[in-house]
Amino acid sequence: MENLAVGLAAFFQLMGCYFFFAQPEDCCSPAPDLASWIFLAATLCFLWDTSIYPRRFMHMARFWRLIVEIVAAIFLTEVGTIIIWCGLERLLFCLTDELMKFMHNGCQTSPYVYWLSGLITSLVSGAVLWYVLEATDGMYYIMKFGRELKTTMKVSWRMLRCYINMNMRDRRRALKVCQLARKMPKRKCCQSDRDSCE
Repeated sequence: MENLAVGLAAFFQLMGCYFFFAQPEDCCSPAPDLASWIFLAATLCFLWDTSIYPRRFMHMARFWRLIVEIVAAIFLTEVGTIIIWCGLERLLFCLTDELMKFMHNGCQTSPYVYWLSGLITSLVSGAVLWYVLEATDGMYYIMKFGRELKTTMKVSWRMLRCYINMNMRDRRRALKVCQLARKMPKRKCCQSDRDSCE
């Protein structure tokens, strides 16, 4: 799906704008909102990897594909968050509440229901997110990004340590070399462009 379509679907969800379904006034359940955000992330990751625009319509202008994908992304995000997640969150909260009442042998709601339901719903939505990331190769890209970030941080740290250990004269030389290195590729590109023009 187009990045713009997924981005707009995420934006409308974060702003609380709904076009196809009315959001429940009780916000699904009294459980903490963290699980809802995790499930929204899973829904958006799924949409990012999904192609819904038919191949036989690919010959049409990109504008039409963008419109179709924006509408579909908003609709599917609302289905995921309001229909699927709200129902699942309500069920999990009710089960947790009934379990706590049963354990306390009373009709009063336990003070731990809020936190326990938050933990349970977060674990369920986290499992959904993990499944989606595994299914869409998201984990591979996250691990790859982590490895590249780690390598970059190591190199940057080595360079910073080396720079700190230099005296002032060597620091000036190093800065001049960096400035010259930045200018060199431009000159080479310009020279190669001139040679190709001739």
